[in-house]
Amino acid sequence: MKLFTCRGFRLRCASAAGLLATSVMLAALPVTVAHAGDRPAAAISLSSYFGQNGNAGNAPAGPGAIQLNSNATANRPGRVTGSWSATTSAPAMFHRGVNYQSAPIAPVGSSINASSKTRRVSWQYSFLTAPPSGVHAYLCNYARCVGLSDASGSTSAFDGDNGWSNFVFAFVIDGRGALTPALQGGGSQVIVNYE
Repeated sequence: MKLFTCRGFRLRCASAAGLLATSVMLAALPVTVAHAGDRPAAAISLSSYFGQNGNAGNAPAGPGAIQLNSNATANRPGRVTGSWSATTSAPAMFHRGVNYQSAPIAPVGSSINASSKTRRVSWQYSFLTAPPSGVHAYLCNYARCVGLSDASGSTSAFDGDNGWSNFVFAFVIDGRGALTPALQGGGSQVIVNYE
């Protein structure tokens, strides 16, 4: 079950139950304009991100396939003026080779706004059942997806991105076919420092 779909030049994000419907222009991914009272920028889907970056629309697969560096460091550490934290559940996964995403994680707090800039992001995700080999995890905002090398950690790979944006966890398991038993998602959290 895909939680996000891409239609034309706009990314339409919707949960499986149709609980969320927001869109963001893909033509200008690195820059998002938001106004007070607007919804945060929707997180890009993993398929759309890899498709736009010349990877045939699929996340990398196979041993050692995480191609994005979750330990990236910025040349200039930003000044942190606040932080927010929110949780969601990792999705249940039923098939190998299919991209799964969590529900969007929206920024919380009255001091974060359209002029805020993301600085350091910490993450933690878990599963209720033992994960099989070949699970690849990503954290995505409106502009990029970052490969996560462990179930918890932190990164400055989102440094300078618009702070008024959602995050999603994305997962893909190497191979093809049904996953028996299904991998059940557990609690997942992001802590976002911003300026």
